[in-house]
Amino acid sequence: METFAEAVTQFCLRKHLIDSHQTEWCHYMVVRRAMSIISLLWLVPVGALLSKWYISLAFVLSYRFLRSRTGGYHAKSPLGCILSSTCLQITGMCFVSCTKGLLRIAVLFVISSIIIIRQAPANNAELHLTTEEIQALKPRIKMRLLILFTLMLAFSLMLPRIAVCISFGVAVTAVLLLLSRMGMGAQ
Repeated sequence: METFAEAVTQFCLRKHLIDSHQTEWCHYMVVRRAMSIISLLWLVPVGALLSKWYISLAFVLSYRFLRSRTGGYHAKSPLGCILSSTCLQITGMCFVSCTKGLLRIAVLFVISSIIIIRQAPANNAELHLTTEEIQALKPRIKMRLLILFTLMLAFSLMLPRIAVCISFGVAVTAVLLLLSRMGMGAQ
């Protein structure tokens, strides 16, 4: 992955698509986008082995929708990322199949949301978020939580397993934020 990202970054530099001071940012974005695509193409089928494909997709999308603004634990290598994401996907599908009751998932959602509001966004050396950028993310995070809460309530009436996926996606985001705050993963 690193070799691929470096090759794309050097190509962009040679073609004057980026300036020399943007190489670190470009490298990070290439790795991030490539890992995002690879993990989506991997995680949804893995989850579909344990549940229906749309349940697997709902978990991945709800988690990513929130995580893209909150940050959190980052594995130290792309392989570590895929392995930890696979474990989360398997755990999520098992959680979805055994969790019932709107009250349980609502409580999980609320507790996780409180953690996220207090801890997010996470920052690390590769992101270099400024204080202003962190403050600008906070309302966006709250808006995404509100959107997910609304979706969770709507799906709880029609497709309760998707509501569980949404709640668990928020819970996973909260746990990964806490792990990052404890100094685990790439910092």
